[in-house]
Amino acid sequence: MYVMTIDQWASRSDGDDVPTLLTALAGVPTVLPFARTIGDEAQGVIDDPGAATMAVLLTAQLRRWHIGIGIGPVDTPLPEMAAEAHGDAFYRARSAVEAAKNAPAHLVVDSGGDTAAGGLAEGALRTLVWTVETMRPESMRYILARLTSPDAPQAAIASQFDVSQQAVSRVLSQGGADIVAAAMRLAETHLREAGDQAMSAAEGAAPHGGGA
Repeated sequence: MYVMTIDQWASRSDGDDVPTLLTALAGVPTVLPFARTIGDEAQGVIDDPGAATMAVLLTAQLRRWHIGIGIGPVDTPLPEMAAEAHGDAFYRARSAVEAAKNAPAHLVVDSGGDTAAGGLAEGALRTLVWTVETMRPESMRYILARLTSPDAPQAAIASQFDVSQQAVSRVLSQGGADIVAAAMRLAETHLREAGDQAMSAAEGAAPHGGGA
């Protein structure tokens, strides 16, 4: 499982943006939906690396969030809310979001131990966050529309945002959508590998019954 814990920067001075975050993440497929945990923090549980990658992209669009991703097993049966759940992935997500406050791109992935896949996933996701945060918000809206509807004509994207087709073409012709899509594919691949490794390690560490 992938547990995402997301904490707002400087909420005391900037106001509470958790409702905005939850609205942005509402369409992401989850095992347990994103919900406020404590204060200015939200958490959700995901079982698909592609959905986890999309959640990072949508969070990065909002800017000013620390993102911690814990990968590993969770205790079952799961409760209705992530805040009431337990397991390695939850403990790792907590550690990760705390570390993210002083990390590049304010994102950390913790898959337990020093795994190559976890490090590669973290690198790809940091690249994704950095790319998104360096783009103008308007540009990212057009890029996200292209990513979610690859075959949509530029005129349709322009109509969606009530802008000229030239404005959309200017952004898409720079290749930003291709860069974001590549970072997402890399992140998804390495998150899947990290998830497989974390679960294999947990199964190997589990006690086995049996007599002599």
